[in-house]
Amino acid sequence: MMKGKSAVFFVSLLVLAMFMAVSAASAGDAPVYGGRLKTTINSDPPSLDPIFESSEPGQIPAAHIFETAVAADAKGAIYPCVCTYTVKDKGQTVELAVRKGVKFQNNKEVTIKDVEASAVRWLANVNAAKTQVAANLKEMRVAGDKLVFTFSKPTPLALTFMSSWDRGLYIMPKNICEKYASAQVENKDLIGTGPYQFKDHQSGRFITLKKFAGYVPFETKASGLAGTKHGYTDEILFYPVSDKTARITGVQTGEYHIGLGVPSNMLEVLKKDPKLKVETVDLGIMPCAMFNCKKGRATDVNLRNAILACLDMNELMLAAQGDKSLYYLNPGLMPKSSRWWTSESLGKYNKPDLKKAAEYLKASSYDGKPLVFITTKANDYFYKTALLIQQMVKPAGIKIDLQVYDNPTLQQYRTQHDKYDIFSAGLTAKLDPTLISIMDDTWCGAYASPKKSKYAAILQNEGDFKVRYKAWKDLTKVFYEELPFITYGERRVAIVARSNVHGMFTTTTKYYWNTWLDQK
Repeated sequence: MMKGKSAVFFVSLLVLAMFMAVSAASAGDAPVYGGRLKTTINSDPPSLDPIFESSEPGQIPAAHIFETAVAADAKGAIYPCVCTYTVKDKGQTVELAVRKGVKFQNNKEVTIKDVEASAVRWLANVNAAKTQVAANLKEMRVAGDKLVFTFSKPTPLALTFMSSWDRGLYIMPKNICEKYASAQVENKDLIGTGPYQFKDHQSGRFITLKKFAGYVPFETKASGLAGTKHGYTDEILFYPVSDKTARITGVQTGEYHIGLGVPSNMLEVLKKDPKLKVETVDLGIMPCAMFNCKKGRATDVNLRNAILACLDMNELMLAAQGDKSLYYLNPGLMPKSSRWWTSESLGKYNKPDLKKAAEYLKASSYDGKPLVFITTKANDYFYKTALLIQQMVKPAGIKIDLQVYDNPTLQQYRTQHDKYDIFSAGLTAKLDPTLISIMDDTWCGAYASPKKSKYAAILQNEGDFKVRYKAWKDLTKVFYEELPFITYGERRVAIVARSNVHGMFTTTTKYYWNTWLDQK
């Protein structure tokens, strides 16, 4: 038996060995820095300017380069980002100050003048900023090291709009804001504060971002976009792959690390592959048919109601997703998991009735000529649902001319009201309903009405959630009364990744600054 110092020494060695074993196990679970992450996007974006880009293929890479003045967590609470903030006078005054040490990717420190110039550009070019923030703005001025917004009345959603992933108040250098006051920033001038900086964009092939060594994260335990951004990988490559099967087989072969939108017929095979992992997530995407409310035959609400009365939403969502586990029936524009969700539809949602469709059609001014429905195969659920709608409305005597374009052309044509009667869309979940694209009167389709404006005003100016929720519920009824769009349901998305990929996004927005690769 060991005694005295020998026993103590032995015990010490045993404790040390146990500690090293625990440490090694912990290290194996800890994020690893380095490597090149290769992921996919649906199409090649025309721009990476977050003030002008309104579709995901451009917004996803752009949000790694640029940051908003403030950020919102998964529940909508506001946190500092590039700036800290103060709210005064019951919401009539908002002050922004640059967070200490934040630099642009040219290694110049961000100043309050950069924030001011970014705000000027944002207010001038983003319609939601004009109508929801600038409309109440009495004055915006620099006071010492702060940018002060003074409103004519309490504006509770000002910070929410500033924090928006979708064309929020992204911060850029003053000289870039002035150079591109009303134009898209060219690739050579893409300079932000984010954890990754622009390196290369080879059109149709890939976008490469490299880690910004001077990035200063905001340390926080917040969730989602407000959480700490680590920037684990050295580079992120975004490959535009419009064909869903090609995206997924690319992950199988190791060409890509991540692919979104697994076809239902591939799910079981992928789940059995030890080199892969598959997860089904709710991304809050609502497939829609959006009507041209400004010009043409689709301005007739009776015709729009006739089309709705022809549609079986289960069949449409099954066509879109391929499996019942990959969708929810949902008549609204907010996810079923959201506190904003409502089932209101005036009894019209998923009630196919050809007799009712005939009544609406008889009351309409429809002349029997084909309605132009523009779509794309870049998002295959756009095309599949549009094709099925063409078939569903035919027995009612409604003709559709289905025109298929690449995604950039669809994005362009949907803003030109002489190009279409209907277009395919996928409205994405927002933290607040006021951020949904359809709330903007000037957005594609040009839906505007006094009833919409009435409830939108309550949503914009009221701070009490119960009051705001009632207004949203009433507005949802208006949507089904005036029918500027038809939503089919809510998509769920299956994501496949290589087994060595960790730290995937946990929100409806897609980001990879906290994704890391182990050495498998």
